[in-house]
Amino acid sequence: MDPIKGYGFVFATSLCSLHFFTSGAFVRMSETLGYGQHVSMPFKDTLYFSLIAGMSIASLNLSLLTNSVGFYQISKLMIIPFVCFMEAFWMKRKFTLPIIASVLVVIAGVAIVTVTDMSVNPLGLAIAAVSVVSSGMQQMLCGVVQRKHNLTSNQLLSNTAPVQGTLLLFAGPFIDKLVSRQWILDYNFTVQGAQCLGLSCAVAVLVNISQFMCLGCFSAISFQVLGHAKTVLVLLLGWLYLNDSMSMRKLGGMMMAVAGMVGYGYFTSVQQRAATSKPEPPRYTRIPGMDQEQGQQKP
Repeated sequence: MDPIKGYGFVFATSLCSLHFFTSGAFVRMSETLGYGQHVSMPFKDTLYFSLIAGMSIASLNLSLLTNSVGFYQISKLMIIPFVCFMEAFWMKRKFTLPIIASVLVVIAGVAIVTVTDMSVNPLGLAIAAVSVVSSGMQQMLCGVVQRKHNLTSNQLLSNTAPVQGTLLLFAGPFIDKLVSRQWILDYNFTVQGAQCLGLSCAVAVLVNISQFMCLGCFSAISFQVLGHAKTVLVLLLGWLYLNDSMSMRKLGGMMMAVAGMVGYGYFTSVQQRAATSKPEPPRYTRIPGMDQEQGQQKP
């Protein structure tokens, strides 16, 4: 749905609503056919998770509107330090100095690759701060909620996707109007555009399922590191197959980021092995807005 090279569908928040409705319907259908068991979450937790997730999507889109692309990229990189703080302060996770150093190297490498300009204003700064907090919270809540209610990733998606879709359905047109200066009802639908929209929704099912699965298996910090690996891979494939330019600055930043990712993986596994040799009793963890729950933090 690229607005320049594709069919001009510039309504990103409304598109996310369709993605969540499609993902929720797919998972519910799979459960009905016997591929998984449906487990209902308390509505309070479902609504809380969905509000945080919806706020993340909306604020990221508004951040791109009010800030330069460079500052938008910087704000996305700030999700990692925020998650580190939350996991250390609220979830009592301990980080070794090599792990912290590896994370900083990843952030610096990705910043070198993606940040080309930066300007900031008070409104953009406030919206960026909301996007950092809500995005980090949403990623942590994926694992916390699954452990709290003993859910699989698909069961969490089955409960929350319809609510997220509904929230974005009502808020999306207004946010898209601010960002694109167009109402979604003014879009000229074509058969080819509708087919591309359907394909986008189908791909979103796979993306959402894999995202919830990763956040259930790994910590939010590990998920962020994996996400930046995707950024590096996209840039590399664009250079190899689409003839995108590759400057020494980009290449150096990519190598730096990859080195940080390798270091993070290695030092995290070392910490995990040390923790396994000296098992600790399960800790109670607490996240603002969620009831207290018991469970181990993922590596």
